[in-house]
Amino acid sequence: MKRVGGLLGIWSLCALLAPACQWSSDSSSGLTSLLRVQGGQAMRGSIAGPADSIAATATPFPRERTIYPGETSKSLNGVVRPDVNAVALGVAGDDAYWLVPALTADPTDPHSFKFTTSFSISPALATSPLLQPNPDGTATLPLSLRAVDSAGNFGSATVQPLIMDPQGVAGTLVVSLDWDAPVDLDLHLQVPAENAAGFVIVWAGARSADPHPNWDGGPDGVLDFDSNENCQIDARDRENVVWTGQPPAGRYVVRVDAFSLCGQGSAAWHALAYTPQATLGEASGVLTDPATREAPTEGAGITAFEFNYP
Repeated sequence: MKRVGGLLGIWSLCALLAPACQWSSDSSSGLTSLLRVQGGQAMRGSIAGPADSIAATATPFPRERTIYPGETSKSLNGVVRPDVNAVALGVAGDDAYWLVPALTADPTDPHSFKFTTSFSISPALATSPLLQPNPDGTATLPLSLRAVDSAGNFGSATVQPLIMDPQGVAGTLVVSLDWDAPVDLDLHLQVPAENAAGFVIVWAGARSADPHPNWDGGPDGVLDFDSNENCQIDARDRENVVWTGQPPAGRYVVRVDAFSLCGQGSAAWHALAYTPQATLGEASGVLTDPATREAPTEGAGITAFEFNYP
């Protein structure tokens, strides 16, 4: 079977898929799907369907299988075999699936190719009818993966159950920061407040939007964790400010501070603000050593984005 290579190959493959499967490429489709795949191309339609006449399969190797609403940068890699170009991934019943190239040869098998990607999960996951309830009270999102050849033929589906964490990050408003390296980054969130300044800053030094001196005096607008504090690496690589009641109305400012890169050269970060109904804003970037030279005071760092609530 002739393989197509590089980015040209994957775009050619996407073009082939439309007549083969009566599905078509549409970048807007992925905006409303439960998954958003980095480096993937959104394709209209459900990933479910009968297998075509190929024996190729896709095998995923997720780092860990727990997910939560609004999660970002969830790693996924695996192999497709034999002699295929891409992997399709999505959830049966969703309004789109994603096509990801598999163009790196697997050194252990000359007929297999590796894929590597990451995906984000919609904040609407918690109320999605595509979640499958389990007897123990948890719920599973059945992620389907299918090998795709250069003619647009689909192999049979491999289903990877992803377990929604009932203790995951959910609230009436969540602002989160995550990053990809063992470094100490800090989320600083400017929150509207009825005080002389008109705002308060929630960060590791003042972990609640409650204006009283005791940072944990209020139940809402609380920073959940100071991840990798002082380079004591905990591997969470994520911080969240969460409301469970009514957040204050007004303008919010999301800032990212590099307290220390802990010996690393750089760190890529992603910040996100969401409610159960919508994403309010998001941004990504990379911080390098010069970013650590600012004093780690309230409101330090770079502005990632601003948003209004409600």
